[in-house]
Amino acid sequence: MEKVFVISNMYPSKEHPSFGIFVKNQVEALRSKNIDVIVAANADPRTGKKNTILKYGKWANEVLKKAWKYRKSISVSHAHYVFPSGVFSLLMKKMFHIPYVVTAHGGDIERMAKKNNIIRNWTEKILQESSHVIAVGPVLAEQIEKEYRIPRERILVCSMGVDCKRFRPGDKMRARRELQLDEHAFIYLFVGNVIRQKGVEELLLAFQQVKKQSDQDVKLVIIGSQRDVNFVDSLKPLVDEDVIMRGPMEQSELVKWYQACDVFVLPSHLEGFGLVALEAIAAGKPVIASDVGGLTYLLRDGAGHLVEPKNPNALAGEMMKALTTPKEQYMNQEAREKVLHLHDAEEITKRVIRLYESAADGGRSDE
Repeated sequence: MEKVFVISNMYPSKEHPSFGIFVKNQVEALRSKNIDVIVAANADPRTGKKNTILKYGKWANEVLKKAWKYRKSISVSHAHYVFPSGVFSLLMKKMFHIPYVVTAHGGDIERMAKKNNIIRNWTEKILQESSHVIAVGPVLAEQIEKEYRIPRERILVCSMGVDCKRFRPGDKMRARRELQLDEHAFIYLFVGNVIRQKGVEELLLAFQQVKKQSDQDVKLVIIGSQRDVNFVDSLKPLVDEDVIMRGPMEQSELVKWYQACDVFVLPSHLEGFGLVALEAIAAGKPVIASDVGGLTYLLRDGAGHLVEPKNPNALAGEMMKALTTPKEQYMNQEAREKVLHLHDAEEITKRVIRLYESAADGGRSDE
């Protein structure tokens, strides 16, 4: 196998360190296995019609230039997100007979494909023409199989994995001192985009209930992009002195916040997998999350606690339970270890490489 061409509409930069960081992590893991990886990615998360046209135009130019330059030495392309990234892989297959693998991350199937019939048709064509489809969770895999008529044997259920060398348990009090956090408070942590679909409003409502019910000092930390300004503004009545909001940060810094918290909470309305919940588990923290999509699969056997989505009362009840139950009783250590073994980034990298080899051997045509 020669070169692998990774195409992604999300990729981190110094200005936006968490934007598509999971793609960069996989690229670096592949390179550590001596895979020659070329990347063409959009690293600009800004929205708006003008910004979208400019950034996607720049990205398309980069993809096409690299595709032409390396067309004779690319063994396989790998598109992260079916649409729009998969469009380029499909074009490269048609133009240069280069096979491709596509990873569906959830939002591309749950939201993007449902925007209009044009995108839905592109999504179907990209999936059907691929050598293999990677679905980050089993619910997503089943959806792709049924709605897009993709044979089950061509779908690999495989998360992006977690680097357990980076995300690991640490000294909670030391982390709090470094981050200047209250050493005695019970701290809930959320990591993700501050958008409606992540359940941030329900989280804040639940947190206010917990504050009223408990005589303990409690804090809520929310870490993530606040690009949806209108939604963030609508949350202001629920944000008080016990709510700490931070923007996206490098993973080396994010690890400290996982280590500093008591419980991680992810009340998403929908979730292809829920990688941040896996990171929290790797950092040794109990997890509360919505019973949806990949989170159901990830946490169902005791690795976390599942609650009904869009239900702040149920969420508050589970958050109170976490507050009043000793950690060793609230967290299932055996289930945690099983999940980490299954989703270890090292093993997942090997699986992805085998998929590339399969696509390159059987998917490339010289017609």
